[in-house]
Amino acid sequence: MTDTLPKVSFCVPTLNSEKILEKCLRSIRMQRYSNSEIVIIDGYSTDSTLYIARKYTDLIWLSKGTLGKARQIGVEKSSGEILALFDDDAIIPHANWLRNAVKQFEDDSNISTVWPLVVAPPRSSLFARCYSNFSYNVKMKRLKTKTGLVGGTNALFRKKCIEEVGGFDTSLSWGEDFYIAKKLKEKGYKVIVLEDPLFHETMTTIHEFLKKQVKGSRTFLEDGFKLVNLRLRDLLYEHVVLGSKWMWSGLVKKRDRSWIMYPMLLIIRLMGYALVRLETLF
Repeated sequence: MTDTLPKVSFCVPTLNSEKILEKCLRSIRMQRYSNSEIVIIDGYSTDSTLYIARKYTDLIWLSKGTLGKARQIGVEKSSGEILALFDDDAIIPHANWLRNAVKQFEDDSNISTVWPLVVAPPRSSLFARCYSNFSYNVKMKRLKTKTGLVGGTNALFRKKCIEEVGGFDTSLSWGEDFYIAKKLKEKGYKVIVLEDPLFHETMTTIHEFLKKQVKGSRTFLEDGFKLVNLRLRDLLYEHVVLGSKWMWSGLVKKRDRSWIMYPMLLIIRLMGYALVRLETLF
């Protein structure tokens, strides 16, 4: 019966995202799920983002602050017992996705997070596909070895679990997803992997990737890599040693030519870190 479905609140921070937001919101509204709401947290967009958002929801809040603050506003203003904490470039691929995802919570009351595999949409650029492939391999490696953190945003959460650990760190402009995943892990909650993937239309250009690496590197240097529960040498091992192996396997065994972009991805990521490192010296 439809009235037994737990309410799901889609909490979506956004800023000047007129090019992608409608794809995200339309994919939410197409779900065969009768008990959901969309909560938008807008950072005072200057394009048509708010016009697009109002076509899908009246639950819109303005926030001129960090991404962590926007996430926390979404948690506080939502009314669902399950929170879908999405980026504005996440796209649900088919109409039964949400119903299938919510079912995963039924297996164990200690599950805090249903974490879908995230992949590049069809017809994405080679660079976007390479980033998606590498990120997927890293997350699966961390899950298998129980190192680092998984189960950040672009996932479904029990609201009471997020509230129990105190919510998001509102000072963080980057890495707020690692923060909440770390808190939930420390509390002993479980993350369930959903094999039904979610599309993530991100890192579509090299310029976008570089900007995000610089932003992330600033947080890493301030935090000493504790935010991701890894040491610098662990991250280097993932990127240089394992990344090279995955590239070879992807090109030779899987015939996936997107992996030809991996050396450039690695160089840009190291460049972003180096640029921020130089900032601290001058």
